[in-house]
Amino acid sequence: MPPTSTTPDSTDSPSSDPPEVTAENAAEILAADDEAETVPATGRVSRRRFLIGGTAAAAALVAGGAWLTLRRTNQGVVGAAQELPLVIGGDICAAPLYAAYHMGYFDDAGLNVTLARTQRTEDTKDAVGAGRYIGAPGIFFAWLEPIYNGVNAKLTGGFHSGCLQLVVNNDSPITQMADLRGRRVGVPSLSSSAFAYFAIGLSRAGLDVDPNKGDVSWVTVDEDSLGRRLTNGDVDAIMGSDPAPLLPVFNGTAKVLASNSAEPFCCSVALNGDFVANQPDRARALTEAWFKGSDYLAQDQANRREIAKIEADNEYVAAERSVIEDILETYGWHASATEFRTAIASGIEDFKGTGFISADASPDELADTVYADLGITR
Repeated sequence: MPPTSTTPDSTDSPSSDPPEVTAENAAEILAADDEAETVPATGRVSRRRFLIGGTAAAAALVAGGAWLTLRRTNQGVVGAAQELPLVIGGDICAAPLYAAYHMGYFDDAGLNVTLARTQRTEDTKDAVGAGRYIGAPGIFFAWLEPIYNGVNAKLTGGFHSGCLQLVVNNDSPITQMADLRGRRVGVPSLSSSAFAYFAIGLSRAGLDVDPNKGDVSWVTVDEDSLGRRLTNGDVDAIMGSDPAPLLPVFNGTAKVLASNSAEPFCCSVALNGDFVANQPDRARALTEAWFKGSDYLAQDQANRREIAKIEADNEYVAAERSVIEDILETYGWHASATEFRTAIASGIEDFKGTGFISADASPDELADTVYADLGITR
């Protein structure tokens, strides 16, 4: 039987010139050349070698007036016309972001995501609202009041529960929220996720949480110093997101008084409002790829340990790998957009008791203001 004939790729044929490479056909060209990575006998440089630049990891071309960035990742070569910086702030609970980034889920979606390390003192909510960053992971309770007051951001889904802790020393007489009346409580900032969330429990216990004239003496403490300030007796309790407040617990000197483990969601996708409004398809792709990072962590312990190693090796988190592994095992992994929308409405009703949003605010109306429905059905 004669060999089966094949039609050569006309763009690599010596008898024809390759088509112009554009933003629309670059990915197709690269995919085709993955199947036939050869240099023609004429010695012409193949399209792939031109696009990637030989051994270089990236090349750029002008297409339709915009720069198309081509970059090599562990998932192959991908193209994207816009860099999408996402905030990393040093919290273990940002694990879905690290998973989506390092497992290539953003790349698979054709998104040019970068990780932007921020200072603890930076107000990332304002920065996301202003468009300095496209998005950030964050406790959704901490975004309710800023969005309510005009920050240009939207929440598009939730990842998991269980990453906020309120901690006291083992010998502390404080055994319930009401016991914090008149006490000094260390908190990273009064705009932090921990302050926003635990203000709800304190309000339910009958305490006025107003920083200026309330029943609690709030002490702003650098997050990395929370454990030391508690151990030294400078404050009576500390609150924050993992790992900082849990370090004295792991050292055996403190205990958890309260956490948000009973909530259906804590961490969420927060995106710039203009990005969501003007590029809803890309916002959806970004959210869904981020969800895949949460799914990866939910699958098994081996995956969680892999991401713990990534967090430690890249110094995303100021904690030992073993600590990160232990903490990742305590979270309830469940990514959803639809269930998250329901959780926002009930969370708003709870948050009204703190006084940070009007008691007259309609939970459903405000939820519609805070949440962007991108058509994600999970």
